[in-house]
Amino acid sequence: MEKYREVTALPFAHLHEASSTLRRSLGRRMLDDGVPGGPDWSTFRVVGPVEVFDEAGFIAYEYRGSVEPRRPAPLPNIRSQAGSS
Repeated sequence: MEKYREVTALPFAHLHEASSTLRRSLGRRMLDDGVPGGPDWSTFRVVGPVEVFDEAGFIAYEYRGSVEPRRPAPLPNIRSQAGSS
């Protein structure tokens, strides 16, 4: 199963803001890729913050997020239901 990953960096450590940004970004990427069913948010994970330097040389707080696509529900097995009657 393919896992979608995204990275964001903020000028301050804030897990809620990072999670919201990552959710929006991951959801948009999956929608653009035409993933049927969209993201399975029960598999959403955020790691961070990790201190990094941005392009200007200032400290930024990097968060990494991942989510898996929603799995389609299996279709019922009609043959096994017909034999049990």
